[in-house]
Amino acid sequence: MQVSIRSNIKDVLRDFSDVKKQHVPGALSLAINDTLFELKKLYPAEMKQVFDKPVPFTTNPNAWQVKKSTKTMLTGIIRLKDVQASYLHWQITGGTRTPKKRMIPIPQQGGSQTAYHGGLKRNWKAVLANKSKFFSGVPKGFPSATPGVYMRMGVTKKRKAGHRIRLEIAWEPKAEYGKRWNLYESSYNLVRRTFETNFRKRLQASRVYQQTH
Repeated sequence: MQVSIRSNIKDVLRDFSDVKKQHVPGALSLAINDTLFELKKLYPAEMKQVFDKPVPFTTNPNAWQVKKSTKTMLTGIIRLKDVQASYLHWQITGGTRTPKKRMIPIPQQGGSQTAYHGGLKRNWKAVLANKSKFFSGVPKGFPSATPGVYMRMGVTKKRKAGHRIRLEIAWEPKAEYGKRWNLYESSYNLVRRTFETNFRKRLQASRVYQQTH
């Protein structure tokens, strides 16, 4: 994601007519960065309100990367790391997810292949090599069952067969997601509330500096 920051800089500068022009880009850059780091603090708090008991991996502030603004490049970017973005994207935008290949693997709640962040474990494909404990497809005798990866329950080194099976991963032709988190709207609201204040503070610091040097 990228946040675009706009403000009526001309009105602010009227209040600081004694500030030298060369201090303005620096103040702008610092204000942009101040605002970006405020967003970085905002997002974890919002996720804890929007989602039901999100795991620390999801709400970790370090999941957000900040590319700072500079005096010569007055644009700052805050983006979500790829791992968290892979599943939070659909909570932010909503929509229909279609498979990259034939089907979408959807982890089942409480299953052994569900990671702590709610998605699939990275090495989930490795379980398919354990033919005695896992199989992919539809259980025999149950043609209307959900296609997916099933685990044979009760299989051990001594016991090669299980009496029960459990769906671990469902094969779905598509997945529908509703928009749950208004990320861009909340970002815009925070920028609108705080950026001008941040700019005034940085500009005031520049004025004090130039008056004492």
